[in-house]
Amino acid sequence: MEKVIDTTTGKYQGIETNNGVKFMGIKFGHPRRFKRAVPYRAKDKLNFATRAGTQPMQEAALDHDYSDIKFSEDCLNLDLFTPNPNGKHPIVIEFYGGGFLHGGTLDEVMPWLNNGKVIHIIPNYRLGLFGWANIADGDTNVGLSDQILAIKWVIDNADKFGGDVDDISLVGHSAGGKSIAALMASNSNVLDHIKKVVLFSGSLQTIRDKETSKKVLERFCSDNKLTSKDLFNLTDDGLLLAQNKAIGNHLATNWFGPIIDDDLISDNWQDVLIDRQKRTNFKTLVEAGSNELIQLENFSINELKNSILEDLFGINSKVILKQLPDDYQKSELLNLIGEAMYTYPADRTAQLLKDNGEVYGNYSNVLDGRHGGNVEYLATKNADLPIDQRKNQKFYLQLIMDFIVNGKPYNDNLKYEWPLFDDNQLVMKLDPDDISSVSMISHQWIQNLPWQTYKL
Repeated sequence: MEKVIDTTTGKYQGIETNNGVKFMGIKFGHPRRFKRAVPYRAKDKLNFATRAGTQPMQEAALDHDYSDIKFSEDCLNLDLFTPNPNGKHPIVIEFYGGGFLHGGTLDEVMPWLNNGKVIHIIPNYRLGLFGWANIADGDTNVGLSDQILAIKWVIDNADKFGGDVDDISLVGHSAGGKSIAALMASNSNVLDHIKKVVLFSGSLQTIRDKETSKKVLERFCSDNKLTSKDLFNLTDDGLLLAQNKAIGNHLATNWFGPIIDDDLISDNWQDVLIDRQKRTNFKTLVEAGSNELIQLENFSINELKNSILEDLFGINSKVILKQLPDDYQKSELLNLIGEAMYTYPADRTAQLLKDNGEVYGNYSNVLDGRHGGNVEYLATKNADLPIDQRKNQKFYLQLIMDFIVNGKPYNDNLKYEWPLFDDNQLVMKLDPDDISSVSMISHQWIQNLPWQTYKL
């Protein structure tokens, strides 16, 4: 099988696998500090895409366990698996999660996409201050523009690696799902090429106003006694150390995200999203767990109320607390935090999109319904699951792949049809050993929570 592809950013040799060819570390962009990247300039020589590319700057860069991995601001590369470079296969671009602070191509979160049916691409994008800061004399939405540049590379080179440019899906978990939702609501015409999106525990909740993003930056500068101009002159490690110092023990997963800048994202982003849906007929599968933040159960009720809530929601923490009775228990608060962060935004996204296109909802109870539980469930080897869960996992995986490949989460061999999310608000309920359809109409959602869940 052919193992060399000649792309707009260079010629790359990959590694043949059992069911295709894998390329690692393909360059797609040149980053500039706090500036949107430009396309990578092709080199005449043959590049060996056989080992992990440079990873985005993050806390792991200071960990000696990763001494054989390079971390840098110059991290705009992608991994690509293709069943056959000479074929014509559906393309899936996966954006990883990690709270806009962690992540990369080192660990494959969705290995099931390397199944020989689709082309699976995972781009790196800049994280934290490097990609999502709002700095004077810098650009906004740098990380988002990295993602757009990666998508454009895929479109420009689809025929080189056996991809169908008319069948591109975006799949993301957590911050990856939030990124995809923002991309679809952005002003970039590149996103008109997308046919399907899969949002695992992440949707439209992190688009924030400029004022909030500026206050986040002020916090970092104040904690480090720096000006925003100083941030341009720090080394990669120096900027990362400043970031880590400001974060400290905070749960900073919501401190960064896409910004309404009246450039890539406009104040009327909901209208932009609906207009794109009407023009392109993209289809959406949106998922959330039943107890997304159960992993915070080790925190005391006072820590949750006085620290965690502020980190996750800013001034909107007052809205969350108003939903609770005076004598609420920690379990009630935990469940409500998870709903506000993930489950309610997923439902709200489905509600927004249901009148103008095909939307499918998923309410997951696997692995306690925790954040990322269904993605972990899909990635678990079938033989490692309890016997009574193995058939259910195969069904779920088949339905997800049917949506990605055919645009419908339906298979003639299964005795279940995933319902459309419409006025009846039916979703697929995923239990460890069963799949069923339930309506979310009677669910009591949070009242008066803004679309922008994190606000300062």
